[in-house]
Amino acid sequence: MTPFHFGSLERRLFGVYDPAHNVGRALRAAVVCYPSGDEQIHAHRTLRQLATRMSQTGIHVLRFDYHGTGDSYGETSDGDTAGWCSDIETAIAELKDMTGAAKVSLVGLRLGANLAAHVAAARPDDIDKLVLWEPLDVEEHLRADGEKDADSCRIDLSSVTVGLPMRTLVMLTERARRQAGFGELRVEKLVSVSPWIEERTVTGTIPVDAIQHIVNWLN
Repeated sequence: MTPFHFGSLERRLFGVYDPAHNVGRALRAAVVCYPSGDEQIHAHRTLRQLATRMSQTGIHVLRFDYHGTGDSYGETSDGDTAGWCSDIETAIAELKDMTGAAKVSLVGLRLGANLAAHVAAARPDDIDKLVLWEPLDVEEHLRADGEKDADSCRIDLSSVTVGLPMRTLVMLTERARRQAGFGELRVEKLVSVSPWIEERTVTGTIPVDAIQHIVNWLN
């Protein structure tokens, strides 16, 4: 596990690289796309474990903080979904450069799933597989945001589902509100603890079954 900064001087991003172990097949790489706000904090341990398990199965993994979040440069007020899509593209380029991979997979949780979907639809030649873990819908995002989001087009998946890779998995948990609107995409529902909901009764608990399901599907 190697922490480092990457990106332009104006938009330095903090990332953590987990190199692949036991590489015995074709070169594979994946970028993990975080949720936002409190969900990013509460899902940190889950996504760290996901990255570890992916790397142990021979996948190079890069997870990172968007501009204005976590340990990346910038102020919180600088963050917007269009810019975060650009950050994902920067992470893709960085991981390809680091590993020599021709394509990468994207694994996104909540808002990260929506952003990953838009990037995948815009850059099909760069994407191998795509995992959308309980993506947000526009109404849910606006309610959480407390105001109208000018970038809501980056949240709405209805316009991009037809342009996503054939190897796309939509994974929902028992807490998911959204059950439709994914077109012909493969949708699977798992009964699991939601990693972004931190309650004292489940503190320290991660959704092992969901994590392993993603790892198995990517392999």
